[in-house]
Amino acid sequence: MQRAHTVIAWLLLLLLILHLVMGSVTLLTPVFLNQRLFAYAFFGVVCVHGLLALWKTVRGKRVRQLTAYGRKNRRYWLRLVSGIAIFVLVLVHRTLWTLQTPFGVLLREFEWPSLLAQLLLVTALGVHVLANVRPLLIDSGIDPARRAGRWMRVLAVLFVLLAVMGACMYFVRGTL
Repeated sequence: MQRAHTVIAWLLLLLLILHLVMGSVTLLTPVFLNQRLFAYAFFGVVCVHGLLALWKTVRGKRVRQLTAYGRKNRRYWLRLVSGIAIFVLVLVHRTLWTLQTPFGVLLREFEWPSLLAQLLLVTALGVHVLANVRPLLIDSGIDPARRAGRWMRVLAVLFVLLAVMGACMYFVRGTL
């Protein structure tokens, strides 16, 4: 089960990058990519990932240890809270961008509440990925202290910065 969870985590990272590219094409060009089926599949993988993470914690009867030694398990709680925040913010994210009409899908106006929700989602994603890079690399058999671990952290920070800049630029472009 551990190996399956590792594969799903890598798959999620690839799907996230693909979603960022598809969303950028839709928002920055006249081409509209309907991501409805992709979004459902992506969200399904997110749910499987979350259920496996909860199952790994509960199955090992680690819940008592995690609550008894809260200070020593700060990184775990950071991973858990950021994961829950991602789940909730993804549900909000879905309603921010598109509006279903009888004629198809239209983009919604992107105002400051949308920008705030988007920035919260990007922050939660960044925290979650950065907190989980080391365990993911260890589970994959890659030494996190070596070059691959550093590149993964650098890429995660760059994607977060690009997502923040993109959301802010889209907001500013819409207000002009």
